[in-house]
Formats: sequence, structure tokens, C-alpha cells
Amino acid sequence: MHRIVAGGDNCVIGELNDIIGSVRQALDSEAVIELTRQLVIVPSHTVEGEIEAAGVLERFLLAAGIETRRQEVADIGVNVLASLPGDHQKEGLLFNGHLDTVPPSSAMTHPPFAAVIEGGCMWGRGTADMKAGLAAMACALAAVRAANVPLRRPLTLAAVASEERGNLGTAALIAAGIQAAWAVIGEATGFDLVTAHKGVDRYRVSVEGRAAHESMPERGVNAIIDAAHIISSLHNDLWPRAAKVTHPRLGCATYNIGTIQGGTSRNTIPDRCVFQLSKRWLPGDTPDAIQSEIEAAIARARPIGRVVVSREPEFDRIPHPPLDIPSDHPLVVVLSDCIRSVLGRPPALLSWGAFTDGALLQHAGIATTICGPGDVSLAHADNEHIPLADIVRASEVYAVMAAVTCGAHGLHNVSMSR
Repeated sequence: MHRIVAGGDNCVIGELNDIIGSVRQALDSEAVIELTRQLVIVPSHTVEGEIEAAGVLERFLLAAGIETRRQEVADIGVNVLASLPGDHQKEGLLFNGHLDTVPPSSAMTHPPFAAVIEGGCMWGRGTADMKAGLAAMACALAAVRAANVPLRRPLTLAAVASEERGNLGTAALIAAGIQAAWAVIGEATGFDLVTAHKGVDRYRVSVEGRAAHESMPERGVNAIIDAAHIISSLHNDLWPRAAKVTHPRLGCATYNIGTIQGGTSRNTIPDRCVFQLSKRWLPGDTPDAIQSEIEAAIARARPIGRVVVSREPEFDRIPHPPLDIPSDHPLVVVLSDCIRSVLGRPPALLSWGAFTDGALLQHAGIATTICGPGDVSLAHADNEHIPLADIVRASEVYAVMAAVTCGAHGLHNVSMSR
């Protein structure tokens, strides 16, 4: 018999075969493709479109007999929450996916909001990132309910707002006290498990000078030249320091200077120059330590004018820590087994360069991994698309995860404590 082994306890999936079979039978492959299509045709790169997409999801869930509720997010969007309650425990499995997308480009290979089906794939903005994963999660909840699966632990879906605009939806979810022991983020991983990624911290560095006419430079202090000196010094100081500290799965931390602005006119000595500096950081680091490191490096550069380092407001409000869950964590072991039971192969355990909502949930005490249909290299791309077969498989993978982790005949002996 196929076994899940976690923390020294065994759960025989053979005992769940009837329930898993009934959940799989309750899945509707046409419904999950249609729900994906309905979400993709909504341009949810705007707040208005995001709220419209929330309505699409709500109508589907209500038609499936699942009650939903909305949570306002910073007056710019809504989260949609749906839950199937458990009989014995308060904390269960959370499915998390975002409603918003990045804007389409003018060079997309297919109309971005037509959800064109061609070559066995659905094409358009949000197909891979991540409306297919979100639709599959909703359909998994519907299948669990339709199959009348008795739940020991609650099963919750959170469709969140504004992930692409600063992870605001999941931050609001956490601030409101979301209850879960484990979470799965449905980003495109090709059904592998992302168990680690770097954190992100961003700063605005303001370099002050003194304005003067360009014909009299001795009367001014050129903030752009001072900033250029500081940037060169930071590159020779912080970059090598970051490269010396490594993580077994994430490699080294990295810095980047992404923008620079300065000056008011071409014939004026500029009195101000601002550049943006970011760090992709590793477990063990902290935002406070990063800011102190930057400020110390600037002091070593001996700038001429006053320099102010300030964390970007959205990163001050919402820390963006790394995700780092051990490969032997029960969540990883159990979900790996669920994926293998559906796809016939174990998932690879990956580390990512991109940041996800998973790190926010883990920081809040909810063990989290990333798993979803599609190819992450197509996210935000001009040729964004996803195979229809992957959309259907995703609903099956999530349904099995739900039955195994939350079902009354599921993980009796596996701790889901935080």
C-alpha cells in the first residue's frame, strides 16, 4: 500500500481510497476550464477588474453551495473567503491565490482577455499567473462538498487582492487573524513544490546637494555626482559582502539599484538625487540589519552632502521575509505524496528567485509551500498560456490534498500544529 510518512507517524492512503475516489468523481473538468476562462476574460490588472473577478469566483462558489464572505483590503480591493468547516479542529488547510494580474503588453501573442483556446492551451493574461490555479482550488472545494466528504479539519480558500501591487491582500488576511495550520499558494510551479525563496527589502536613498547655475559650479554641490560616487562605493562594498554569505538552497543575497532620478534642468547644478536600492535577503537577516548595513556603507563612502535612507513605505508596512520550509516538514512530505498519487511522479523541491505571499503566511506561523499548474517563466510574458490538461490536473491535485489533509479519515496521526 502507498504510505505517507510524516514525523514518524504513518497514514495509509489505501484507507482513503473510497473518499479520494468520490472526490475525483465529483470533479468537473469542463467546469474548471470554464471558470478559468471566466476569470481570464476579466481585466483584473485594475482595482475595478479585480473586484469583478472576485464576483465571478463568488458566483461559482455560491452555485456550488459554498458560502463566501468579502474582506475589504485597504479600500482598494477585496479578498474572497470560502470555507468548509471541520468537526474537530480549528486550524486546517488554506488554499491561497491572487485575483489580480500585471497589465498586458502591446506585444502579446494573443488577445490578453479573450481566453483563446488554441493548441490544447488557454492563452491570455493571468492564465499561468494565476487564474488557472485559483479556479482549480475553487473547483477542489466544490468537489469536496459535492462528495460530502466528512472533514476533521477546516478547508479554506482565500482569493486575495493586490498581490502584484505589494501583497496587500494576504497581509490583510493575516492582520484579520486567518486561522490555518498549513497553506498552499497556487502559483505556477509545474506541480513541483517551492519550499524556499529570498525575502525582499527596498529603500529610497535621497542625496542632497546645493543648487547653483551651471556656469558657477563652485557655488553648488552636485547631488548627482555625489550619488554616482555613493553608488559606485556601494557596488564595491555591499555587493561583495552579500556574496560571502550563502544559503544551501538559495545561494547568496543580492543587491540591486533599480532607478535613479535627479536634477530640475540641464543648466542647473542639481540639489537632489534619489535612487532606489533593494536587497534579496536570506534567512537569518532582518530589515533592520539591512538598513543599518546600507547606512554604514554610505558613511564609509564619505558623501559630500546629506544622505537619507528610508525604507519604501509598502515594505515598512508589510515585511517581505524569506520563505524557508524544511524538506522533511510534514506539509512537504504529505503534499509530495498527494502529488505523486495523482501525477505518478514525485514533485521536485525547488527554490525560487521570485517573492510570493507564502513568505507572509509562514512569517505569520502558517507552514506554507507553493504548488500550482503552469510554467512560471510564462508569468507576465507576452505568450502567457497554460495547457488545458494542467488546469484539470490541478483541480485533482488540490482535491486530493484537501481530502488527505482535512478529511475525517485522513491524517489522524500527523500533527498540523503551527
